[in-house]
Amino acid sequence: MAEGIKTPLKFDGLNFPIWNVKMTVILQSLGSRVAKAVTKPFSVPIGDDDTWSDIANKKFDANAKAHYAFLQVLNDDDIVRVIYCKSAYKIWTHIVVTHEGTSQVKRAKN
Repeated sequence: MAEGIKTPLKFDGLNFPIWNVKMTVILQSLGSRVAKAVTKPFSVPIGDDDTWSDIANKKFDANAKAHYAFLQVLNDDDIVRVIYCKSAYKIWTHIVVTHEGTSQVKRAKN
């Protein structure tokens, strides 16, 4: 995780609004691209990773960092819900829908 953070905050399913703010700050501390990875759909670029553009590589890396961060902080019940998600965006969307309801997804994207 970010430098200086020794223990990631585990999400226990309670106080989602507070956890949401803390998680947003953690993602921001990992870099602006990582924070943005949860706001836009992502798919793995086509072709061998040696042929990807610099931008595609950076997007892939940002998604991987955000994805990793989520798997470190989510409880087992939430991990089971998102285990097949290939992008941080899909994980974030699913967690928001699960814990705040569908009306909150639009706010989380903005």
